[in-house]
Amino acid sequence: MTTREFDGVRLERVREFVWEIPREGDMRVPARVLASEALLEQIGDDKTLQQLKNATHLPGMTGQAICMPDGHQGYGFPVGGVGATDADHGCISPGAVGYDINCLPGDTDVRLSFGRRLPLETLRDRFENEEAAVATGEEVLSSDIRLFTESGEKPVYELETATGRQIEATGDHQFETPDGMVRVEDLSPSDTVYTHPFGGLEHEDPEAFTVLSEADFADENPQIRRVLKDRGLLPLRSTDDEFNRLLKIIGFLLGDGSYGGEGQTWFYGDPEELEEIRDDVRAIGFTPSKIYERDRSHDIDGNTFDRTAYSFKTTSRALRRVFVELGVPEGPKVSSGFSTPEYLGQLTDWQRALFYSAYFGAEMNAPAAQHDKTLYCPKVSQTRTVDTEAAGRAFFEDMAAFLDGIGIETNEIEAFETDSNSSEPTVRLRLGIKNGSENLIRFFSRVGYRYHPEKQRQAMVAIQYLRAKEREISRREAIAAEAKALADGGTDVSEIAERFGINDRFVERSVWSGRDSRPRPGGDFPGFDEFRAETDVRPDGAVATKLEAIRDAGTKPVYDIGVTHDAHTFLANGFVVSNCGVRMMKTNLTYADIQGREEELVEALFANVPTGLGGGGVVQGDMDTVEAVLDRGVDWAVEEGWAVPADLEHCEDEGRRPDADPSAVSKKAKDRGKNQLGSLGSGNHFLEVQRVTDIYRDDVADAYGLEPDQIVVLIHCGSRGLGHQTCTDYLRRIEKRHGDLLATLPDKELAAAPAGSELAEEYYGAMCACINFAWVNRQLVMHRTRQVFERVFDRSWESMEMDLLYDVAHNIAKKETHTVGVDPQGRPVGGGEAADGEDRELFVHRKGATRAFPAGHPEVPAAYRDVGQPIIIPGSMGAGSYVLRGGEESMNLTFGSTAHGAGRLMSRTQAKQEFWGETVQEELREQEHVYVKAQSGATVAEEAPGVYKDVDEVVRVSDALGIGDRVARTYPVCNIKG
Repeated sequence: MTTREFDGVRLERVREFVWEIPREGDMRVPARVLASEALLEQIGDDKTLQQLKNATHLPGMTGQAICMPDGHQGYGFPVGGVGATDADHGCISPGAVGYDINCLPGDTDVRLSFGRRLPLETLRDRFENEEAAVATGEEVLSSDIRLFTESGEKPVYELETATGRQIEATGDHQFETPDGMVRVEDLSPSDTVYTHPFGGLEHEDPEAFTVLSEADFADENPQIRRVLKDRGLLPLRSTDDEFNRLLKIIGFLLGDGSYGGEGQTWFYGDPEELEEIRDDVRAIGFTPSKIYERDRSHDIDGNTFDRTAYSFKTTSRALRRVFVELGVPEGPKVSSGFSTPEYLGQLTDWQRALFYSAYFGAEMNAPAAQHDKTLYCPKVSQTRTVDTEAAGRAFFEDMAAFLDGIGIETNEIEAFETDSNSSEPTVRLRLGIKNGSENLIRFFSRVGYRYHPEKQRQAMVAIQYLRAKEREISRREAIAAEAKALADGGTDVSEIAERFGINDRFVERSVWSGRDSRPRPGGDFPGFDEFRAETDVRPDGAVATKLEAIRDAGTKPVYDIGVTHDAHTFLANGFVVSNCGVRMMKTNLTYADIQGREEELVEALFANVPTGLGGGGVVQGDMDTVEAVLDRGVDWAVEEGWAVPADLEHCEDEGRRPDADPSAVSKKAKDRGKNQLGSLGSGNHFLEVQRVTDIYRDDVADAYGLEPDQIVVLIHCGSRGLGHQTCTDYLRRIEKRHGDLLATLPDKELAAAPAGSELAEEYYGAMCACINFAWVNRQLVMHRTRQVFERVFDRSWESMEMDLLYDVAHNIAKKETHTVGVDPQGRPVGGGEAADGEDRELFVHRKGATRAFPAGHPEVPAAYRDVGQPIIIPGSMGAGSYVLRGGEESMNLTFGSTAHGAGRLMSRTQAKQEFWGETVQEELREQEHVYVKAQSGATVAEEAPGVYKDVDEVVRVSDALGIGDRVARTYPVCNIKG
């Protein structure tokens, strides 16, 4: 048996074009990939296979989870994925249907691992090699970034908190609040959001050099070298993640660590901080001990008290030698003469911050109030013998120089003679951070206290306090300046005080006495201890903060990332933030009728069919219109004169889902949809005039009304913002209500509602209503296209026989009856291939897949029942498209499904790097005689022919397996895009 493996996912070849991921662990069913060798290589190049494997965990999953030949990575469930769940005992998953991606402007700072930050846009070329900081509620962790998306220009809003922190985001982007994730559009000033004030330092690529080599261990036992080599620590390079972790450990050991016997290294601290260090020890390949606790009695100046001491140790001689080589002395620190490790000067600022912040976590005092509204200067100190005082001063001088280089001022180094029990006189050296508000904010937010979560939490509160204090002082400064101007104009002091709600004494000092310094906060401004007691700070350091303003910020290019961690959050500008169908119309025109008029036609279509992001449609509807469309589908369009009865007869489900429940669709979704009814949207949505180039099955083509050289029109679009909003709404509701089910799934993006639950019923009704909306949307675009053809060719659309061939949905979960096998308990376990099966009602999830019912199936429209349901497979602008018919094997292999297009091969970001839109347009026009019109060159680049898989190969697999049989091939004449 032939096997293949991609990123740890193993596949076995069942037969030609059929690959199976065997059932293992908690998988409920196996998974299958339908692909040729060439397509499998492309499918295995991203997270598609892992997502497919994850989908098998959905409750009630039946048969196999299936990936079509056009499959590629999506959110949660792969695009091109099909999965059937039992409608009585399974679930329905919005994530397995599809949803939208939320966005932030490109200059938004994203916090990364190791205390770094980068503007979001710059992650485009490096996201696969980066880890983002994820706030879980309990801690801040690092998570791989799995996706980077670029969504063109969108309207954005600026949010500002009461402490002056700002961020811009699209209206549908979600921010974490004490009540969960909330969209910007649902937030109001005075609402509370979580911010994480620590920002870290701008990322710089480290200078590559070897920190430790085998030569540094030449005198050691060869076993030590082998241990270090096996763990990737020898050689140790400045660019290694292990080195970054070691920088933190070394910084801590110089404060609160020591060596013991038999290769022991001891770490002392509170359990919470020790757990973080243990995580890093494990990450570099070693096993830490458990955390020990010991009750100890202390007597200081006659005061006796008991305290529990906590510690853990490592016992690797090899690891201890690494610590020594990196600068942690083996003798007593007070007399060892250690100073700054030489290699530190060659490192980036963010790497040096790892070292110093861990030292500060061990040695520096936590933020505390010196006076009511003034904080102490944070300090670190060391005791040195007189002989090693110079080394200690050098250590602090290097520290001060580093801090100064990143904008943090320090006080002069202080020295104090100490009483000591040692045989040598000692000196206490001390270095402090200047305690001006802005300086402290820079220190706490750029460096802070690593390995000491409690100190770091207090630092987050201190940042919030100092920012609030600065805003209050700035407000009083502005009042003072305005008060002086009013007094100079003759306004009485008491009247000025009343106008600003401030005391007379403040106004008098502002007007007459003058000030040598900035005003102090008012008497009603809280002290630090009061502020700290009233501030909600989470274990991960996120602080609850009031919003002060939400403003329109214009239209900007926007981006987003997706992380692998289940929390699905990341830190952006310090905020905790958290992602169709097709129809074909025939004509009796031939390619000869179009030639010479392509440019006229494409310009007319572009001018009359709304495209692009945002609002604008053929119909400017009100809420009653949207309600009627959601309820009645294309029946509404017939009633309003936008369709004819024959359109119903050639549409899936006759253009109406009777299970639709408009009341289950939120007002926000309806508001988004009412101005988009009859529009293409953006991305891969398009309207394309095509000519039929090949016929493969004459009898079926005749039944479909297709012949060589005929002109047809392909329309690809969906339910626009209404559908995206609906899916997002239900994902969030399901995550909250069915968190117990979510906890059993390997990916939060698969969030599902149990079959029969209230939310499952509501979501199904809402989704069916969205399908109705999508059918009407495409119907209106088709009707407008008919009108454009009438004007361009000066004849009626009826005389040009512009009739609907078929309309089929792509992103959908439908209740359908299929034959499945059952286990002894009567639960569905087999697929369509199972012998002696029985009919079961299933939720068949098709995400970027097409229904493909064969001849004779009762749900195929009467006009096509004898030959099978039409299937429309769009290709790229330079490769053409296909018309297929439902194959005889589709019910056995794929729950009556096949591919829905060529499938992306390249991300939109990569496409824009590889292709130039104007060049693509020119080459298509000059070489292929294809005329393309779009909102921007970037849109054309994103959809360039080289961006997609080989549609010929996708269709070849479908045809060979008998799930979708080739009928005809078409080729573009002209194309419009959003």
